[in-house]
Amino acid sequence: MKERLALLLFLLIIQTCVPAQVLVRNTNVVDVENKKILSGYNVVVLDGRITSIDKDKQYKLPPGTEVIDGSGKWLMPGLTDAHVHFFQSGGLYARPDVIDLRKYQPYGKEIKWVHDNMEDFLHRYTAAGITSVIDVGATFNFLQQRDSLVTRPGLPVVSMTGPLLTTWLPGAYKDLGNDGPFILIKTRDDAVRAVQEQLKFGADFIKIWYIVLDSNIEAGARKNYEFVKAAIDEAHKNSKRVAVHAMERITAQLAVEAGADYLVHSVTNEVISNEFVQLLKKKNTVLCPTLVVEGNYARVLSRNYHFSTYELDHAHPFTSSTIIDYPWPDTSLAGNYITALRSREQTGEPTKADTIMAINLKKMADAGVTIATGTDAGNIGTQHSTSYFDELKAMQQAGLNTWQLLEASTINGAKAVGQEKEWGSIAKNKWGNMLLLNANPLDSLANWKKIDRVINKGRIYFPDSLVVATPVILVQQQLNAYNAHDLEAFLAPYAADVEIYSTSGKLQMKGKEEMRKQYSFITRMPGLYCRLVNRIVSGNTVIDHEEIWLSSKPANLQYGAAIYVIEKGKISKVYFSD
Repeated sequence: MKERLALLLFLLIIQTCVPAQVLVRNTNVVDVENKKILSGYNVVVLDGRITSIDKDKQYKLPPGTEVIDGSGKWLMPGLTDAHVHFFQSGGLYARPDVIDLRKYQPYGKEIKWVHDNMEDFLHRYTAAGITSVIDVGATFNFLQQRDSLVTRPGLPVVSMTGPLLTTWLPGAYKDLGNDGPFILIKTRDDAVRAVQEQLKFGADFIKIWYIVLDSNIEAGARKNYEFVKAAIDEAHKNSKRVAVHAMERITAQLAVEAGADYLVHSVTNEVISNEFVQLLKKKNTVLCPTLVVEGNYARVLSRNYHFSTYELDHAHPFTSSTIIDYPWPDTSLAGNYITALRSREQTGEPTKADTIMAINLKKMADAGVTIATGTDAGNIGTQHSTSYFDELKAMQQAGLNTWQLLEASTINGAKAVGQEKEWGSIAKNKWGNMLLLNANPLDSLANWKKIDRVINKGRIYFPDSLVVATPVILVQQQLNAYNAHDLEAFLAPYAADVEIYSTSGKLQMKGKEEMRKQYSFITRMPGLYCRLVNRIVSGNTVIDHEEIWLSSKPANLQYGAAIYVIEKGKISKVYFSD
């Protein structure tokens, strides 16, 4: 056993240290900086960096260079999610200051779960073609965890702040030590000390939460301005860029005037003026609009969030399950939210804030303000990796064209953190972080998901190889899809020749196509819900004790047990209690 562990460790070290050499031949290179397609070009990556982008050139490459035929494919820069939070899971328990469920899931347990699954989240980002993520507000403990992950070849580039500097601290986040996501500042000295503390932990940049609770928004913003200014000045003195959360026009304006490099979120309270747009351009401020995150809160808490098949297949199934299971675990508390929000959400119409954000984004993008795509992933309902494509769709609906979206999703994310010389486009000496697509990304956003290979830090990966589908993840994935009434997502974790038995040993059905016929009922029963009561995991076997609701009313509840056997990464056998 010791010898086997030593061998695995040796192989891991070798994989990490061996230089990556790649040649992609005769492909269509997407040049996001010059907005053109370079047809029939070759791209060479040596030791993780791009060394050549040429046409009709002969190369003398090192032995072991991996050669990819890019004919009929498109090579584009890896995507960037320029606004995520790893201290938040994306599930129902992520924000106790919004809905307090700590008696069901203590916050310490929630944070530990996210720490334990951060690497899984990062693999999901890479698998989705997102080779860079920017954590705009983390904790000291996450900064230290980042340091243990950044060198691993299959993970994206991670840029991260420490805790958010704020003049208001929600009670749910008090006294959390190095797991605290906020640092309270009440004086200029507090602001300076907070920046200096982050430098000790190696924060890549600084984030300020510019919150105004005063009834007079402008007076409140100006009251806190000196603290914001002090923090920005101290950060710049130490060569650190600053991101500022500002959602009112006046807080955004004052932040930019104080020197903010990166505005996260849109102005939602008014349509911006031409003067405001010119201010952003003059200061070279990057803006990340985050169009979908607020609506996701409302949809989840009103019980109107509906997962797509893509999300059910690719989002982390345990965070997804908390959204799908809502209004559990506290149906009484959830009822209050549903009553308060449902009338608004049932219409499906955009809110006033949605309309203002869309107008402002179009105005800024057309004027040449640098826009970066970001999701605010980790907030309730905004999933790590998969919510990225919802954000892109919302940006497109606001009026951005495909080249604007490509810029926002690649080079502009790098500009947000001052890394445009390192990554964000296909250019010599930059990191070899690229996507080889099977279809032209200019034709549709759907083509951005048609990934043949991900080239990350100069290494080649097939997307399906990056996320480890453990037995319990596969079982949870199919349970989520069952409860979401999505037949295709339900069938995805099953083997083509799956066998379904009763516990007495009688074969009830065989093969995925037979399952498709027999389980079509899940799409026709909107009240159908299977609640997990207990779960036992042993090796490749998962046993679930289930409570089955046939409608939203507790009449005629059924109980059962299911034994799932997983082989070769798929559910191969299931035994249902008689």
